[in-house]
Amino acid sequence: MKKCLKTKPLLLLFTCGLLYSAAAEPQLSDYLANDLELKRLSLELKKTLLSAKSTSIDNGIDIQLSSGTATFTFSENDSYVKFQPNAKMTVPQASNLTFSTSTKVTKSGQEDETKVDDTKFSLSADIISGSLLTRKLNLKKADRQVLEARRKLQDYALTSEINYYKQLRSLLDTSSSIISAQRSMYDDTIDFEEIKAKGYDPRSTKYREAEMDVISDRRNVETKIHKLERDCAVFASKCNAEFKPGTLPKDFLPTEIPVVEGVNILSFDKENYKKIESAKWNQEIAALGRKADKNFTLSASAGYTIKNSDTKTSSDKEKEASDTVDAGLQATFSGLSLGAGTSIPTNGESPVYTVTASINPNKFRKLSIKKKQNQMNEQEEEIEIQAALNTYEEDVIDRQRSLSDLYWTKQTNQESYEMYISFAQDMKKNLDNGLITESEYLYAYANRELYRIKLLINDIDILIYNNEVKLLFCRDSELQE
Repeated sequence: MKKCLKTKPLLLLFTCGLLYSAAAEPQLSDYLANDLELKRLSLELKKTLLSAKSTSIDNGIDIQLSSGTATFTFSENDSYVKFQPNAKMTVPQASNLTFSTSTKVTKSGQEDETKVDDTKFSLSADIISGSLLTRKLNLKKADRQVLEARRKLQDYALTSEINYYKQLRSLLDTSSSIISAQRSMYDDTIDFEEIKAKGYDPRSTKYREAEMDVISDRRNVETKIHKLERDCAVFASKCNAEFKPGTLPKDFLPTEIPVVEGVNILSFDKENYKKIESAKWNQEIAALGRKADKNFTLSASAGYTIKNSDTKTSSDKEKEASDTVDAGLQATFSGLSLGAGTSIPTNGESPVYTVTASINPNKFRKLSIKKKQNQMNEQEEEIEIQAALNTYEEDVIDRQRSLSDLYWTKQTNQESYEMYISFAQDMKKNLDNGLITESEYLYAYANRELYRIKLLINDIDILIYNNEVKLLFCRDSELQE
């Protein structure tokens, strides 16, 4: 038996820890720091913030200044330059209030005379329109994009943490499988020792089969250990840790996992369940869009024009243009557009009137279709909300049962671990007193180590469970600006 043990020192190191090799343990903070997707999402958030600022500017006060198109005319007798400077300011948040001014400037080179005509000052605003709602809709969408970018970064940080613990769990699972393989090896070694003690001929079939079982077990354990070492090295590279050749997995893998209480899914606000929150947001924004898309709009304008050229007719070209007070109304209803305006000269002469009208029959024909589509969209939105509520109820049941199972598994593993601690201690005393073989003691010790690792895995499972539950909900109160 002792001769057999001398041929497999590597196997004993895994469970008994006869040698020590220092190694840096993998740290979650280092793993997260190395996650490139986190860095990419952080940049994506910054880009979204810039986009939101751009949208805010687009929907805020807008000022435009223009020199207009300048026209230069040259002849033998004279030269002229004409241009129409204009300025415009729009305040969307004040019923799309717009102030504009423009003028026509003509300058003669020969006479050195500057002539200014049609200097207009105009003020317009929406009386009935969807402009305010459209502006609100655009700003809400921009804010939502920022919020979703923050949530995406927040959620991925949790997802990355889950990935860290899942990889760590996988390494511990491999460790557990190694110990299980060692138990089989020790069990077969005990049988082999009994065969030798009974005096079987080493050339006999029974002796050789028992010996081959032990050799096969040892190779199986060695294969699993080499795989674990390779996986540890890969994991270490993701955590800025070291796993040099000759490092033992037991010195790299953590011996403790943070112990936390499993979160109760009912401790989260139902309205913050992601699918419910998203469905209600989509309903709200869609309703606002339908409300902003008005079939009837009405706007009015008023202004003053200095030297309005429209007051001059072809029969009185020499007559000087009069100043006018201007007013107008513009209305649309589906495919019908109407406009009316008037310019009243200040010198008491007859007013000038303008009228415009246009019609698009197809828009009227599509109006009833659009109403039906809106009704169907509203029904779909309600269905989405109900589906999200149903999914929430299913998740509550599933997560509560999962947490209960985790605690039950941990309790049974804890009881088994305590039992095998006591059993291993008794077996060690028996070994020291020569009452049992070393293989029998190692078998008991392996059972203790198996359940120690299972308890670590239980603690990891609860950490993963907590993060997975959190990912089901919006946690905006935790977001950082």
